[in-house]
Amino acid sequence: MHSIATINQRQIENHAARGRALNDAATRLLQRVLGCWQHDLSRPFSHRGRTYRVCVKCGMSRDFNPDAWKTHGPSYRLPANMSYYNVMSTERKAA
Repeated sequence: MHSIATINQRQIENHAARGRALNDAATRLLQRVLGCWQHDLSRPFSHRGRTYRVCVKCGMSRDFNPDAWKTHGPSYRLPANMSYYNVMSTERKAA
């Protein structure tokens, strides 16, 4: 017989998994609706093992497959490159 604590823990984990799945679905839907519709994309860029193209009008990115030479997946915003900003602020302080 399972203890009440074990049963409660399973229910909490199942609830969290359902919440994550719902959140992922909502995120995909919003990306579809609010994503880039312009498709005026740059040449492919490769950085840290990822290849992508960037919309020259809004700045959103899409993944790129260099083997098939095709853009795929939803549009998304790239996170800010904080290391670049840290280097620039250090150089400005030194000047």
